[in-house]
Amino acid sequence: MKKPTVYDIARHAGVSVSTVSRFNNQTGYITREKVQAIEQAISALGFNAKTTKHHGNKARSMKIGVIVPTFDNSYFASILNGMSHCAQGSAYSLRIESSRFSKIREQKIIKQMLDLDVDALVLVVSLLNEDEIKRLVGHLPILIVAGSDKGSLPILKIDNVIAGKIATNHLIQLGHTKIVHAYGRLNEGPDAKDRLEGYKQSLLEAGLQIDPRLIVDGGYYTEPSCNAVIQLIKDDIPFSAVFAANDLSAYGVIQALKEHNINVPQQISVIGFDDLYTSAIFTPALTTIRQPLYDIGTIALDHICDIMSNNADTPFIPPVELIIRGSTSKAVN
Repeated sequence: MKKPTVYDIARHAGVSVSTVSRFNNQTGYITREKVQAIEQAISALGFNAKTTKHHGNKARSMKIGVIVPTFDNSYFASILNGMSHCAQGSAYSLRIESSRFSKIREQKIIKQMLDLDVDALVLVVSLLNEDEIKRLVGHLPILIVAGSDKGSLPILKIDNVIAGKIATNHLIQLGHTKIVHAYGRLNEGPDAKDRLEGYKQSLLEAGLQIDPRLIVDGGYYTEPSCNAVIQLIKDDIPFSAVFAANDLSAYGVIQALKEHNINVPQQISVIGFDDLYTSAIFTPALTTIRQPLYDIGTIALDHICDIMSNNADTPFIPPVELIIRGSTSKAVN
């Protein structure tokens, strides 16, 4: 069977051969409608661009590299699920790797992705700073998901300060004044810092004091969060509610309370963050902040494709939602 050519792609997509050439070589602006028509034609005809140089640019490989810190976390799985489902309807294939929370491994994987001639990279919660990323990728199109927005690289993220305030305000509105915050990994991106900042702002705006004893390291994981709350109980530090930086942390908080025969939410209210699929079936069902993780995944893939074609607008990220379940209730006077 004869292999399709750029002329076949152009006829199928209803565009000029020069437009297909610009698409393949990533040179110049192409409207979103024409990009979609070309991608559909490539998928339908099974076209493979040759990786030859053209005016200093390589032809598209139709591969996008994606790097996440870990696979054993529903947060990242939900984002990848959105990206994967979106990719099924496009001509692109994804090359997905895990950095295992290692900065050195992330750098190594980026270099491997470049050797695979990926057309673009999506870094989910990257451990690298902007200068390090730029030195590694050069002019390759790149998108950061859930990272620092203080640089020039394109990024997709929710407003974690506002989300942290929503979580804390929910507890304050229930009458809680002694609220623990089990924070996440403060040294790995701004999300944990921003949620902590939202917690502090809510307390101050409500006229409540910030008690450093109630700010504990939950590490975004169950075991350290459990240990942190156990230590609070041993130190006899009074509190009536806990805002955990993510749902995994909230599970550890509730585990610690159960081990000490403290009822949730009758004695202590607990709110998480993310709305993992397990949170609705946890006992008690977890009140949490729902991030649009699946949507972020689909938006990320669409947005990196727009970046490659120089037609990217600022994408709309759906807002977070407060999901009230059985782990929070009014404070007992």
